[in-house]
Amino acid sequence: MAEAIYHGKSSWATFKISGGAFVALVNVIEWSYTLNCITAESTVMHASDTGKTREAGFVGGTATVTCHLAGDVAIDEGAIGTLELLRGATDAMKGLATGTDGAICTGVDVGVDKDGIESVTYTFQLTGTLTGTTTEGSA
Repeated sequence: MAEAIYHGKSSWATFKISGGAFVALVNVIEWSYTLNCITAESTVMHASDTGKTREAGFVGGTATVTCHLAGDVAIDEGAIGTLELLRGATDAMKGLATGTDGAICTGVDVGVDKDGIESVTYTFQLTGTLTGTTTEGSA
């Protein structure tokens, strides 16, 4: 069995609202992101015999950050800013960041589990490409 290199014990996330300073999202339980690329069918005559191909279009994605809620919600729906998803690891690339104002908060879901622990899940629409980052606040 291979040894795990990454784990969530030292993962964190920050969000910088447009024109403001980076704010650490406290008590991060987990974060995830999904990147996607929409394709379009092209029927222009090609040198090949197929007659149509697929062309890459808009690249985007979504991200979620789940935290134990330690007070008030830190980000409101509709907030636009820069999102950083970071992890503590020995690898040189410790995290990912959107470009300036590359994330829109599209949802804030608050809940309580059966043990009375409050949590909040922030959902983001990514409008730019994620890039590797090694330090918090470098985006």
